[in-house]
Amino acid sequence: MNYKENKQVLLTLFITMIMMVTTIFTFGQTTINPDTVCVNATGEQYFVTNTPTSTYQWTIAGGGGALQTGQGSNSITVDWGGVSGLYPNAVEVIESNAAGCPGSPILIDVYVLDLAGNAIGPFCPGDPSTLLVGNPAGGTWTGTGVSGNDFDPAIAGIGNYVLTYSMAGCNTTINVIVNSGPVTGPIQHY
Repeated sequence: MNYKENKQVLLTLFITMIMMVTTIFTFGQTTINPDTVCVNATGEQYFVTNTPTSTYQWTIAGGGGALQTGQGSNSITVDWGGVSGLYPNAVEVIESNAAGCPGSPILIDVYVLDLAGNAIGPFCPGDPSTLLVGNPAGGTWTGTGVSGNDFDPAIAGIGNYVLTYSMAGCNTTINVIVNSGPVTGPIQHY
């Protein structure tokens, strides 16, 4: 192989490596389907990779969703409603190129998540621990007196507490009261 052929082979290898590295490090949108949003969420952003000469037609279906900003662009914001559930194909976008030719629809399901926690209490200082139940199951409880999935009045002490149930970026709270017990004086004898 002569110098010129060697130079061409090296140039081809270099270009191939650049393309491979570019492919490996291309940053694109990744979304888990279904997408999960909180009930009554506002300003939820959806986007696709932008092609500067294209236009984008977005459709929001179900979940009480309303497109707020961005129609025609590659990025929109949506406000979601108050009815929880799984909404198939809730967000759709169709890209049209500069020649007006539409691409295939891109769809994503949306799960609107409404969390709830069981009402508990009121408690007295010596009451036993009580199970905290979140719906749907699988979230995490936090707050004063919370140990795992239990509320322990003895750990919390006397007072009013806000306990939080969290899952997938959504939260709900319950209020819990631990009342003080009576202060009974010593037994007297006359």
